[in-house]
Amino acid sequence: MSRLTDPTLPLLVAPTRNELAAARAGVADLPARRRIETLAFGMGLASAAALCRSLDARAQLPSALALIGWAGGLSPTLAAGEGLLADAAFNPQGRRAPCVVAPLAGARVGPMLTVPAPLRTPEDKRTAGRCGALAVEMEAYPLAVWAAERGVPFVHVRVILDPLDEALPEVGDALDPRGRVRVGALARQLIRQPQQAAVLGRLVRHTRALSPALREAARALVPMLREMA
Repeated sequence: MSRLTDPTLPLLVAPTRNELAAARAGVADLPARRRIETLAFGMGLASAAALCRSLDARAQLPSALALIGWAGGLSPTLAAGEGLLADAAFNPQGRRAPCVVAPLAGARVGPMLTVPAPLRTPEDKRTAGRCGALAVEMEAYPLAVWAAERGVPFVHVRVILDPLDEALPEVGDALDPRGRVRVGALARQLIRQPQQAAVLGRLVRHTRALSPALREAARALVPMLREMA
């Protein structure tokens, strides 16, 4: 986890370095970019909890917190590359935490579900979608709760990477919490399940092709964060 140089500024976070790199590319030429902090904190609930503890350890809280990254679609109306602005974060137990909704060009608005592990099959996604969430991810709920308890505005924006009817690859422990590939573990997984190679290849192609959508989402988000500060 990177250090914050000025904890009183708005903070834009992403789970992985690749997601954060796409977001930074989208705001590199905006004047407001000089007045926000950015941070990659890792994937999953444990990484989100660690970020909350890190922020609590600071002398001052950020003036606003925004989370950006990829998500899986739970609604058949969401296509790959579409942006979604959360109005709430759900957890699997049905609890709800609020998110700030502000105008964000081109983004749908609706709740997102935070889960402890990826939903890899369309069947899993359809089951999860019965809660009413439009998309699924693995970090937002604890961040939304943390922000609400401390009076910090929390904005959550995602871009759909895998739509409802697309499966995710089974990669086992081939990815670390920061999204980096463990080459040996990936090779062993593909030897055990060679059919996963095609699914993984499709996901890699989607990630590259849809990175501009993540950049544009960040570009639209940063001015909003500055207004909240």
